[in-house]
Amino acid sequence: MSQLSGKPIYVPLFSGVRLIKCRDHFQLVPVPVVRTVYGYGKIKARMATVDIDDAKSEPIWDDLGADDEVWAVMQWYRYDDGHEERGTISFLRPECSEEDAIKSMEHLRRLSEITREEALSMLNVYDAPEEDHQFVEEEFPNYQSEPDPKKTDEYDVYHARLKVMSELQPKTVELLKIANATKDPVKRNFVEREAVQSYLAELAHYLTEDEILAWQRSNPMGTGWMCEFGEVMREPRRTISRVNHELALNWLREKYNELSATALSHSIFERILIWLTPGAIKKRRERLGLTTKCKPGSPKK
Repeated sequence: MSQLSGKPIYVPLFSGVRLIKCRDHFQLVPVPVVRTVYGYGKIKARMATVDIDDAKSEPIWDDLGADDEVWAVMQWYRYDDGHEERGTISFLRPECSEEDAIKSMEHLRRLSEITREEALSMLNVYDAPEEDHQFVEEEFPNYQSEPDPKKTDEYDVYHARLKVMSELQPKTVELLKIANATKDPVKRNFVEREAVQSYLAELAHYLTEDEILAWQRSNPMGTGWMCEFGEVMREPRRTISRVNHELALNWLREKYNELSATALSHSIFERILIWLTPGAIKKRRERLGLTTKCKPGSPKK
């Protein structure tokens, strides 16, 4: 853990913990209580700059006076504790009407309400740069919910990913499972709040002193979890097996479930440069609860 830097860090109030899948990894993340708000109004043209976060940024329009008024259409995020953060902002010239500003605001709202699938399909329309892919990952998080047990492949992969995460955060994973199985909203809320405290305690080695203090201000930790935090700090840093992570991440996407143990061993080596014998890789996927579709004696792929 690093020393205090004195720099303010904002950590929102979290309502629970979820499994999230990104393009190249999956992890547990705390979920904040936040809603998106939209609005419009007039500001001085000198405030409508190319980069509003840079005090030295140039105005967008060089043909307007500094005190001319332009329309600002804004989106911001309002957290449950009252904290607000600015989202997207756009500007309209003075000659635009209030109706134009309202239309622009509604367009911004519609863009923000598209689904993750719609956002990803838009990336396929053009040669999207890395920053566009990253934008979708951040704005449209791929939270994972427990699939229907009848969907065997998806159900097994979901629980395999939880098993991988339990290498790092075992108690948080158990609380997430309990929350998934709890129907009573009051009891579920209690379990989810416990999961938030567990999340912090089990990541003790990975947080800075500033982050821990910021967490404690918005998400106070009970004495039991403070003891857990201390226990984790006294133990070696926990890590996740890269082989297990690769199996659970790409079991279906890379069609590992169709490979023989030998072919799977070679594929894993090509992906992450870690060699395991076919027998060892077979044991790994069995411990994760992943079922192969490659029948014994079938041709090796």
